[in-house]
Amino acid sequence: MIKRILVALSGTTCTTSAIRHAVELAKEHDAELTGVTIFDPDKLLDVGPVPLGGAAAAHELGEHRMQLATEHIEASISEFETTCKNENIRCRVLRETGDSANRLLADWRYHDLTIIGLRGLFEYGVLNNHGHLVLDVIGNGLRPLLAVAEEYRPIQRAMIAYDGSPIAARAMKAFCMLDIWKPMPTTIACFSGHEGDHVELLAEAGSYLEAHGFEQATMYLDEKPRKCILDALETCNSDLLVLGAAKRSKLGRKLLGNTARYALENSTRPIFLHH
Repeated sequence: MIKRILVALSGTTCTTSAIRHAVELAKEHDAELTGVTIFDPDKLLDVGPVPLGGAAAAHELGEHRMQLATEHIEASISEFETTCKNENIRCRVLRETGDSANRLLADWRYHDLTIIGLRGLFEYGVLNNHGHLVLDVIGNGLRPLLAVAEEYRPIQRAMIAYDGSPIAARAMKAFCMLDIWKPMPTTIACFSGHEGDHVELLAEAGSYLEAHGFEQATMYLDEKPRKCILDALETCNSDLLVLGAAKRSKLGRKLLGNTARYALENSTRPIFLHH
């Protein structure tokens, strides 16, 4: 059951699409939307190394970045509130200040789904830390997550990337059991490097989807998923990629699995992430 949806209002080219997807789901589930902005003055004022004699210019640049971020925040909030009012959607706005990952995780705890943009997250036309922030929040447990592209695309068909791993299985089960979308035509795609026999994996996954009312098809590609996952998404004409997001430790830093990270950085279609 989806009753509270958290929407990242990042003031980027994906914000309008994120709002539209959120409104669509709010109508479907009679849900309340929470728009969140996060203002991080420490990052905004950090303009990098300052040369000797450049303190005044650095201060001016920092203040300009603060002003620019404020303008983007206000524009995002206005668009969100206006859209919700026009569509008769219950909504509220959280204006957060501080570390973006920590604040988003704190707000996520009381929502059923989080929607962000694939391009830019709380950057407001100033920062460039989207990849690191997504890694941080997923690595720390944020799920489920819907990351949407700049161009709005109605979600009517899906593709599940499935390799038989517990992570992929959890993503598939969340997609079916959370009932975020009504059952839709769904392709289960298996790639090289999977666990076990792909024929058996696809048959069992297909049976699971069928039990949940999904019209399903299967696809096997004898290539590593990172090389062909987005091409496969286009081939089966799917509007949504369902993907398990693995995390691993490298020099103490949490990272997404290579495939999930590649998809987040390059997809032009929405991605449903779970781990």
